[in-house]
Amino acid sequence: MGPIGSQQSTEQPLELTMIKILGYPIVAGAILCALQTATGPPASALDRWIELTNNTRMTIVEIYVSHVGAEFWNIDLLGGDVLAPASSVQVNIDDRAGCRFDVRTVFDDGTTQLRRDVDICAIERYAISYR
Repeated sequence: MGPIGSQQSTEQPLELTMIKILGYPIVAGAILCALQTATGPPASALDRWIELTNNTRMTIVEIYVSHVGAEFWNIDLLGGDVLAPASSVQVNIDDRAGCRFDVRTVFDDGTTQLRRDVDICAIERYAISYR
């Protein structure tokens, strides 16, 4: 036994205690990041906003997109609206099943234009033109 009144300390030095305490938020953050990655992105991240611009001299009355090779076209992106020449509109395209789409444009005179295999994940703007 030691001198009277002395105690043997089992406590760790202050520096080691601080390192342990500071390590907990780092571990918790790493766990949260792993959980976020495992569960995937939020549903809103699966929607792709594209700006469509009419670079023709004709009014566009309908715009359809469908996955490449799909049998049917999705609903008209313009709804009841039209896209005048030199005008633009923001549209929301669900890209959870892939990035490649066919785009079908219908003009006010009844003519149509078909663009195949457009990669919507690689663009933010899509110009509809005669070329």
